[in-house]
Amino acid sequence: MKISLFDRSRVPLLEKEMDAFSIENKAIASNIANIGTPSYRRVYVSFQNELSNAIADSNNDVSLSQNVEQVQPELKLDPNGFLASGANNVSIEQEMADLAKNQLKFKLAARLMSDTLNLIDKSINGQ
Repeated sequence: MKISLFDRSRVPLLEKEMDAFSIENKAIASNIANIGTPSYRRVYVSFQNELSNAIADSNNDVSLSQNVEQVQPELKLDPNGFLASGANNVSIEQEMADLAKNQLKFKLAARLMSDTLNLIDKSINGQ
């Protein structure tokens, strides 16, 4: 088994989260675009619970990297039958709130990724 420098950092975790946030942004955009489409069902990304379980099951940095690698964001249909807009189950207020929250989470993950890579760079360069 080959162990990468990044396996002992939070880079794999942050990379996976940023991918999931990107997919979630696309799901939210799809929901907003289909706000008036009759019988459209809202989509969402299932990821956070699976990621939390993978983190909890890890006992060291390398197993964390391996467990996180196994978790994949998954698009799912919202089973809620309530038709908030009258045509489907998409609520524009909820989607806009989810979009703002998702953007903040992505920005935080990007900032943490940048900080982590800067620390690795400083370690390599002996600063």
